[in-house]
Amino acid sequence: MATSPPAVPARLLCWVLCLVSALLLAAIHLRLLARQPEPAPTVPGASEKTPYAELAAGGRVRLTCLLGVAAGSAATVMAGPVAPAWLIWGSGGVVLAGVDAASTWIPRGLTRLVLGELGAALLLGAALAGEPRLVVGALAGAGGVGGFFWVVWRAGAGLGFADVRLAVGLGALTGATGAAGTGPAAAVAAVMATAVIGAATGIIHAMGSTRHGPFPYGPALWLGAYACLAWPPATP
Repeated sequence: MATSPPAVPARLLCWVLCLVSALLLAAIHLRLLARQPEPAPTVPGASEKTPYAELAAGGRVRLTCLLGVAAGSAATVMAGPVAPAWLIWGSGGVVLAGVDAASTWIPRGLTRLVLGELGAALLLGAALAGEPRLVVGALAGAGGVGGFFWVVWRAGAGLGFADVRLAVGLGALTGATGAAGTGPAAAVAAVMATAVIGAATGIIHAMGSTRHGPFPYGPALWLGAYACLAWPPATP
């Protein structure tokens, strides 16, 4: 008697669905990136900046987004009730990190859109899971992490205010993930990972020909968030 083929593992199917969704969302955000207004000519460095439309069509940003989406969608499968927010971080957030890596500029309008999507996704995840503490954790994380990076920015440590906006998203995401079971130390781990990645980026930048110019911190903020998922669950 013929045997039926083995069923596709549920986790693999979830990853495929997350990957397809993230690719679609990343493509939409790239289209929106191309339509972002350019900074005013009076802004320092604006005259030498590559236009957002050119960056959106360039291979460097697209390759960064493709690699980030593939890795981010795999992590989303393990995110539990915060999965919708991780999907946004892995598709919209990676576009912001990619354009920052390619140009050291992050469009304000697209950042606000991604943060709004992230907030809506967190509310959706909390509602579906029946866990209002996710919202509390997100608010606490956004205030704590965003406030910390705001102080660093005010101290003139080389961050741009666009990095502070991304830090708010990082805090909201990791704060909600910690409230879902990994504990508050997971958000601290994400911030520490961000600092390590950012320091490594700065060292590499200092060794290059453009060492006297700004270097992108957005990729460190985006990548550092994933240390939160690697943190072991909190013990009851």
